[in-house]
This record gives sequence, structure tokens and C-alpha cells, in this order.
Amino acid sequence: MNEKQRAYGMIGLAARAGKAVSGSDAVTGAIRSGNVKLLVITKDISNNSLDKILKSVSGNSEIPCYSFGTSGELGDALGKPDRTVAAITDKNFADGISAILENINEEEDT
Repeated sequence: MNEKQRAYGMIGLAARAGKAVSGSDAVTGAIRSGNVKLLVITKDISNNSLDKILKSVSGNSEIPCYSFGTSGELGDALGKPDRTVAAITDKNFADGISAILENINEEEDT
């Protein structure tokens, strides 16, 4: 299993545990309520959706954000149709997913 599969596996596990929300409106609401520990935004998100999410996050620099994968891949991991954004609401899941995504980003930089 490669790092990308591990990341999607952890995101899917968080979703099945009820510790993830997806879709622009649901994620925006979760950000406003202060429940988000990690944001995963796909590389194929539209500019309008990205602006909406970033406006919600502005002023809350404590939420780590990662650009990762495609909407089809994220949707598959969540067990839903295509999704361009997912928010992880549990610190332990967020820490685990964040560590994997950091490794992926480091590999892409080299």
C-alpha cells in the first residue's frame, strides 16, 4: 500500500467513524462551528468553491489545509459521489492523515 492509498484509507475510516464531513456547505458549517481539525481540498476544486472555503478558514490559521488528489478519489474514499473538500473533525484522525500527507508532499518536492 502506497502513501496515497494510506491517506485515502484513513480518510475513509474517519468518514465511517462519523469524524469527517464533506461538501462545501457542510465543511463551511463545520468550520464556523469550530469542529474542524484538518481540511483536505482536491486539486480539481473550482475557484468559486475554493474561495468559499478559504473565506471560512480565514482568521483561523490553526486548521491545517492540504491540496490532495481528485474529487473522484476523495469521493470514493468517503463512500460518496465526487467531493472536492473534506473536513476531519477528530484530532487523532487529523494528526494521522496530516502525517501521511506531509510525507506525500515531501516526496513530491524531491
